[in-house]
Amino acid sequence: MHTTPTPAVPGGVELVSADLDASRAFYADLLGWTYAGSTAFADGVPAAELRSGGAPARWWTVFAVDDSGAVSAAAARAGARLDGDDVHDPLGGSFRVRAGAHVVAPGPGRPCWYEYMTTAPDAADRFHADALGLRASAPPGAPDDSYVLLSAAGRPVAGRLLLPLPLDTLLPTGWMVYLAVADPDGVAAQAGRLGGRLLVPPRDVPTGRVAALADPAGAVFTVIRPVPA
Repeated sequence: MHTTPTPAVPGGVELVSADLDASRAFYADLLGWTYAGSTAFADGVPAAELRSGGAPARWWTVFAVDDSGAVSAAAARAGARLDGDDVHDPLGGSFRVRAGAHVVAPGPGRPCWYEYMTTAPDAADRFHADALGLRASAPPGAPDDSYVLLSAAGRPVAGRLLLPLPLDTLLPTGWMVYLAVADPDGVAAQAGRLGGRLLVPPRDVPTGRVAALADPAGAVFTVIRPVPA
C-alpha cells in the first residue's frame, strides 16, 4: 500500500546552459545578478543556481522535499520517468527534487512564483496530487478551473495554467519560473537588446504585470511585478 507523499514545495530554480559565461553576462545585465561559484545573487540574496549542461538551455524548478526517494517513487508510480534527481512527467514537463534544498526567499530579481503550463489540466492536476501531494483548487471567484492554485497542507505554493491559444504554441509545457522585477516592460525591452526574445508581451493579469521571455540560449522564464500584498 502506497501513501500520499508529504507535499513537495517549489524551493528554487536552476539554469542549465552550455555557455555559462554568456548566461551569467545576460542575467547580470538584465537583473543585476552577481555570482559566487555556481550561485547567482540578487542584492546579496541567493536567487538561482547555474549548472553546465547541453543545449538548449533551460530553467528547472527544484522541489524541496523531506524524502527525495519517496517523492521520486511516487512520481514514477504516477507515470514519470526518472533520471537521478530529474523527474520527467508523462505530460512533457520536468522538474528536480532535492532533499533539504534551501527555499529561495521571494524578492526583487528572485523567483517569487511557479506555474505549471499545460494543455491537459485534469491529467496535470492528478499527477501533481499523486506525485507531489499538491491539491488543485480554483481561486475564490474564478469563473472556471483554467487556472488553479496548487496547495501544500492548505497553503498555495504554485499554480497550474491551461494554456490558451496562442500561448500553447509559444510557451512550453512544464514548470515556469516567475522572477520578480519592478518594471516588466523595461526588462522585456532590455532582454531584446541583450539578445533575448519576447515570447509574450507585457500584460496585466490578476497576479500582476507579466512578460514571458527567452534568454539568448533559449531558456524560457517570466518576469512579474506582483500585485502588492
